Amino acid sequence: MSARSTRTSAKAERARRLVVSFHDLHPGSRAACTHFIEGLAGLGITRISLLVVPRWHGDAPFTEDAAFTAWLRGLAAAGHDICLHGFFHQAEAVTGNAVNRLVGTHYTAGEGEYYQIDRATARDRIDRGLHILAGEAGLPVVGFTPPAWLLSADGRAELVAAGLHYTTTFGAVDLLQLDRQLRAPTIVYSCRAAWRRGVSRIWVRFWAWVNAGAPILRIAAHPCDFDHPSIEASLWTRVRAALADGRTPATYRDLLPGAAELAPIRPRAAA
Repeated sequence: MSARSTRTSAKAERARRLVVSFHDLHPGSRAACTHFIEGLAGLGITRISLLVVPRWHGDAPFTEDAAFTAWLRGLAAAGHDICLHGFFHQAEAVTGNAVNRLVGTHYTAGEGEYYQIDRATARDRIDRGLHILAGEAGLPVVGFTPPAWLLSADGRAELVAAGLHYTTTFGAVDLLQLDRQLRAPTIVYSCRAAWRRGVSRIWVRFWAWVNAGAPILRIAAHPCDFDHPSIEASLWTRVRAALADGRTPATYRDLLPGAAELAPIRPRAAA
């Protein structure tokens, strides 16, 4: 790494950052994402992390939608961070004790695809996902976020082996190739039921207050947030508050040392 990159990285680590992301991006959520991106641009946030699912809930690869794929390429060219977000975003049966089953079924609504994934399955899905995003679509990818932020040890090992540079949990950004974690609490909403939406609006105010001093604060939007006016209004309030607090917008990629010099990950050749 050059001396200039080292100085830039050190300066970035001292800054108070705001990382905004849009999860569960696939052709069916394009309209919500467009709405979010346009709203953020009006607030001065012009680049975010976009978490793309290659085959949402078993659908055909998103590359079969040429207009959607071209739209994603345009966003990547504009500086948005394209992040691999699972493969199907859907889990098989959850095994283990009552806590395991509770987390895997109720907390995640059955979408914790990488929660209990074994190494062989993780390798296969990561490779297939990269083949779609980086290979077929030609998108620059350097990171991965597991659905529901749940990732097994085997899954993480395969992310490292694939050369990916970051993954995320609910509370941190994991710099995979450096084996280093950056504290980065997340503001996120739960929309599945009215009581969850009510609790979410209260919880995020408290959580933002608790984490006001965190060097990195993350705001994670999901498509369903824009189906509920009260949740959307709260989301915009939190974004504005973070900016008013002096935070500098960033993407996950921006948090990587030497980010500007990183080459996109290429799919591995089939064994």
